[in-house]
Amino acid sequence: MSFPVADVLEAGRIYRSIGKIPIDLLRVEVYRAWERSHLQGANPHALQAEKLSVLDTERLVESNTYLINAARPYFRILSQAVGRERHAVMLSNHHAILLDVFSDEQTINETEGFPPPGTLMSEAVAGANGIGTPLAEENYTEIVAAEHFIEGFHPFSCQGTPLRNDQGEIVGVLSISARSPDVRQRLKEILICASHGIEAEFLVANLEKDVRHVLESHDDDYQPLENLRQDIIQAHQASRLQLEIVSRMVVVNRIDYAMQLLQQAEKSIQLFRRRATFWRKLASFQRDVPQPLLLTDAICSLVDLLSTEAAIRKVEVVLYLTEPIIVVADLNSLLRKLLRYFLQAFEIANQGGTVAVAVNQIPNSELVEVSFKPTPVFNIAQLDIAPATFTIPRGEKM
Repeated sequence: MSFPVADVLEAGRIYRSIGKIPIDLLRVEVYRAWERSHLQGANPHALQAEKLSVLDTERLVESNTYLINAARPYFRILSQAVGRERHAVMLSNHHAILLDVFSDEQTINETEGFPPPGTLMSEAVAGANGIGTPLAEENYTEIVAAEHFIEGFHPFSCQGTPLRNDQGEIVGVLSISARSPDVRQRLKEILICASHGIEAEFLVANLEKDVRHVLESHDDDYQPLENLRQDIIQAHQASRLQLEIVSRMVVVNRIDYAMQLLQQAEKSIQLFRRRATFWRKLASFQRDVPQPLLLTDAICSLVDLLSTEAAIRKVEVVLYLTEPIIVVADLNSLLRKLLRYFLQAFEIANQGGTVAVAVNQIPNSELVEVSFKPTPVFNIAQLDIAPATFTIPRGEKM
């Protein structure tokens, strides 16, 4: 729900006159932002926000290199989506201090007082704005023109969304500011998708660290895990390319097609996150206490992770999983064992063959059997290749 510009301007006039925030003239989230800004002592008459010193800014930027590097590929995508409108894409840390700004030349060079890196954008200093308010709300927020608490920001309409690491902690804010409020509707979904893409870049960096750890401690497992890592990273790079195409499409008003691609990009990013999380479990050499887990889900997730490897080898995987089966095992160790069996079966099946995977409870036993039966397409001797099997203790229903 948006409020008429006249109502917002009147709310600002009343506040600056008597210090009262009219709740009925502002959107709910804007009212909350103004109230926080007021209670924290922000100055509504300020023409620009406060800044760190040059030296402190340099130190801050250097200490947040990982965040800046993850975000920069998406700056151009967002800037491209705005088109010829005057704008700026901004990145802050988790204290709402600007780390990087990417904009058209006119905005950055001709707009007096436009916030550069090192600018303090928290609501306590800069009032309601596209950096401090999403951080305070812990969610996507837009602040349109006069909804900014500080008068100096009124020419801009801003949108921002928090960035989270793989522990769910907010590490920064991605925001875009434009002179025209009309562009914000077409930018919202792209901005959110771009933020998810940046969060996926954090996972890419973590995967790099994980694979180095594997190489240092268990070099026999390195190459298969590195191959899988490369597969899922390439898939993520494809989603970034989709997002870039979306940014071009919205500018030329091919909105329906752009939204279809945007949905595909978002699904690809979410798929990457699931695969990356699963890969990290696979690559972890930390031993855990055996506990009940759904074996059939683990196998299906591993088959998904191996889909590129199977396609390259032209091997078809056939699963015989008749029902969900629970076992008791250390998940990390079990996943690596399953991976070894899969890769051995792929080698035997070779080009064009099949690998049948079956999970069965052994009658009159507390064990579950997992079998891998490779069948090469060219089996000149017509040998009946015995399946490779192993057993796991069965678990109770969870």
